[in-house]
Amino acid sequence: MDQIEQAVIYALGPQVDPTLKAQANAYCEQVKNAADGWQLCLQLFMKQPKAVAEARFFALQVLENTLQNRYDTLDSNAVEYIRQTMMEYLRREFVDNTDSASEENFIRNKAAQSLTLLFAHVYPNTWPTFFKDIMELVQTPNGSSSHEKAADFFLRLCLSIDEEVARLDIPRNREEVVRNTAIKDNMRLGDIQLLASFWFELLQEFRTKNSTIGQLALKNIGAYVSWMDISLVMNDQVMSALYELLNDINLRMAAAECLADVVSKGMQPLDKLQMIQMLGLTDTMGRLERSDPEFVENLARLTNVLGIELCKIYMENSVQAEGKAATYALIEQAIPFLLEFLGDEYDDTSTAVFAFVNDMLTIFKKQKRAMQPFSQSQQEFLGRLLEVIIRKMKYDDETDWGNEEDEPEEEALFVELRKNLKIFADHIATINEELYVNYVHSVVMDTLQKYKAGNNLDWRTVELCLHVLFTYGEALPKGAMQFVNPNDPNVLAPLGEMVSELVTSNISAYPHPSAALQYFEDIARYYQFFEHRPDHLPQVLEAFVDTRGLHHPLQQIRSRCWYLFHRFVKSLKTQMGQYVDTILNSMGDLLTVQAEPPVESNTADGMPIPAASMFDSQLYLFETVGMLISLENMDVMKQTEYLKIVLEPLVDGIRKYMERGYNPDDELFLIQLHHYVTAIGSVAKGFPAVPKESGCAQPWGVVFKQATEIILNVLQGYNQFETIRDAARFSFARLINCIGAELLPLLPAFITGLLTECQISELVDFLPFIGMISFKFKPMILNIIDELLLPLVKRVFDFLNTSPSGTDEALVLIDLRKAYLNFILSLFNADLQGVFVSERNVEHLSTILQTILHFAKNNDDPATQKMAFAVFMKMVNTWGAGEGITGFSQFVYNELVPATFTVPMHASFNVADGQSTLVFGEMTNIQKTLYIKHGNEFLEYMNNVFLPSMQCPPETAQTYCQALQQCDNRAFKKYFQTFIQEAKR
Repeated sequence: MDQIEQAVIYALGPQVDPTLKAQANAYCEQVKNAADGWQLCLQLFMKQPKAVAEARFFALQVLENTLQNRYDTLDSNAVEYIRQTMMEYLRREFVDNTDSASEENFIRNKAAQSLTLLFAHVYPNTWPTFFKDIMELVQTPNGSSSHEKAADFFLRLCLSIDEEVARLDIPRNREEVVRNTAIKDNMRLGDIQLLASFWFELLQEFRTKNSTIGQLALKNIGAYVSWMDISLVMNDQVMSALYELLNDINLRMAAAECLADVVSKGMQPLDKLQMIQMLGLTDTMGRLERSDPEFVENLARLTNVLGIELCKIYMENSVQAEGKAATYALIEQAIPFLLEFLGDEYDDTSTAVFAFVNDMLTIFKKQKRAMQPFSQSQQEFLGRLLEVIIRKMKYDDETDWGNEEDEPEEEALFVELRKNLKIFADHIATINEELYVNYVHSVVMDTLQKYKAGNNLDWRTVELCLHVLFTYGEALPKGAMQFVNPNDPNVLAPLGEMVSELVTSNISAYPHPSAALQYFEDIARYYQFFEHRPDHLPQVLEAFVDTRGLHHPLQQIRSRCWYLFHRFVKSLKTQMGQYVDTILNSMGDLLTVQAEPPVESNTADGMPIPAASMFDSQLYLFETVGMLISLENMDVMKQTEYLKIVLEPLVDGIRKYMERGYNPDDELFLIQLHHYVTAIGSVAKGFPAVPKESGCAQPWGVVFKQATEIILNVLQGYNQFETIRDAARFSFARLINCIGAELLPLLPAFITGLLTECQISELVDFLPFIGMISFKFKPMILNIIDELLLPLVKRVFDFLNTSPSGTDEALVLIDLRKAYLNFILSLFNADLQGVFVSERNVEHLSTILQTILHFAKNNDDPATQKMAFAVFMKMVNTWGAGEGITGFSQFVYNELVPATFTVPMHASFNVADGQSTLVFGEMTNIQKTLYIKHGNEFLEYMNNVFLPSMQCPPETAQTYCQALQQCDNRAFKKYFQTFIQEAKR
């Protein structure tokens, strides 16, 4: 025993030598798994003087492990020994021990857990008097009072037993369910009545002497009421005590929880209704003093449970009209408490009644769907509920927006609270749109008009007004999002009135950052208003470009406004022509590019990722500038002049940095180059796509082309750096979109610069871009793709021939296979398939075909497999069996056709799988297409050469050929499925 105690001390000691600690842990594990380990540990647990608490806890762990996992190895003597020892422990520790010092909580709880596990095995067969024996320990011989420590342990033990045998939220296997059902059935025969009576006695005895014991007694009543006879609780004696305890400062919270457990007991609807009527909870709550926030939260939970249960009864189809009427009358009695607690200043109290609110709104939505009219009281409730919800969306008086001293968790909780409240408000809008519109309109207009009149408003009131206006747009269906009266465009609709007042009130100038930010969020959301009332635009644009928006002193607001302004301009491009000069002049100082050291943040799983920088937001400004410069009807020379003003600082910056040369110690050098290049691409992104046929004949095209040449110089000089490759790829894609075929001569040098150093993930992104360019600029791009095909394919092969070092690399390789196949498919779709059989590339066609065939035969990746057969299908559709195409005809007959048989016949191919069914369809389509293209020639090959080569009986081969001739694609697929199934037998 001493050795075990010493081992536990060494195993847990923070300063112990690691080698000794490892030995101690190994020894403890050995004791735990030894056949007699539990006996040694039980002796250690009981020894006097007591072992250290950690050793005693370990001893109980070993006993618990034996009872839980190796009970079958114990004979009846061993079980009796454990029973007697545990009873001796209880008597010694909780009855005879007069020392005021109690057993450590963790020891006491672990002892209760061990005794619970023993109970689950021995009750009722081996130890039918379990509860009586332990209750006797609690009672004193003269019966005048109970042993306080024993009472405390007994009540904890009862809670542990309920958790083991009755709790529904703990997953259990079938054997445990059967065992627990038998235990509960036996307890209901008599012991549960004894327990309920004894708990009540202990509650009455200790309610004034020891509130902890009183709380434990109430917890037991609440826990067991779910599966014991309700009459054991629903009687005058117990209920009177519970109602009295609601006024006891020490026990009122436990009493409220107990009542909530009583109300939530599973019962037949009408029986539950009768019980709730008898309880009269709303009358009782109305008389309670409700100033303590914690107790109020408990009452909110009680109200929530009461409301949920009543709503459940009301929505029960089996309940008749009379029962529904009685239930709704009780719901209406609970509604004042619902509204009171929902509007409470403490968020925990508010959220405690969310489920009740949700159920009420569900009832109302069902009522509306059934087209049943709402009563006056229901309409009033909806109005009061909406009022409370919107008031609760307001920031607390103690909260200061954006204050770094406030806990971020608190802000996150408030955001979550608002999100849930918004859902409730949206439901109300669905139930009664007119009520919602009128109330939100009154709140918004009242606040804006007060500000306009010069009233001093708290920032929280202003922010709430702007937030509610923002959420209005999500609450109503799109059809209700009207800014003007459909019958008279000169009359504003409620939303139009609110947005008009938003602009004319000048609320954007309110001196609190939250107001400016929410103002611009609202403006960006309701941009369509300005299509009806363009006269409001100057005031909004002025606010956007000054220190309220794009130039706001706070970085987080400034950068958000950059994005919102981009959205706003993009949505209203046709309205912006007359304001271009003013806007561009105001934005000039914001277009200076300044590199910053990269900052990392972490994802939810702790992985580091680059944090968004100010430059990421600044790119929206460059794109906005591009949109404004490229507006239709603007003088092209003015466009060219503006473009030069914007691009020249970027191009000059690149030149200066290129002249300076790269210094590895300067971490900002590459970042600055990246930013210059990406900024140019973002300006180009703002320009519209040029039509393929016309190309770019505008003077500003020359400015962009010169910038592109500079970018190509950067790429050729620093293509070994991924950040430069990323920037070049981004910008070239945007530049070729707005200049068009003018840049095609630069494409080979650009692609070469990217390919020589690129990583797999870059190639995955890059191949679709080449496919897109090929399609857009066909057929003029044919010679360029012909030149680039081999370098591209070789680079793909280089990566595909590598072995992945982990899961992430394996997934990227799968993505590369798909990108490669899609690239080949895109060339066929662009009618550029000639590049595969050109003089330059034809000798490599066989290698390309073999790689596709390799993917087609891989049953482990059906998604890629389907794509591979789809590529072959495209080839067969275009080339047939390949007459005149070197090597293709031989490949079709010797490789492709056999693959359409061997792949589905493989044991790993499951045609019932959804993905594999798609693969199977591609294979049958290939066979059918070859027949359509080559008719009898293909039939003769299949009948006389291929099918006999795979030992197919002549009659089966004949049937196959008939199906190929006579069936449509769907019927042939069905036939071929039967063919394969029979071949597999």
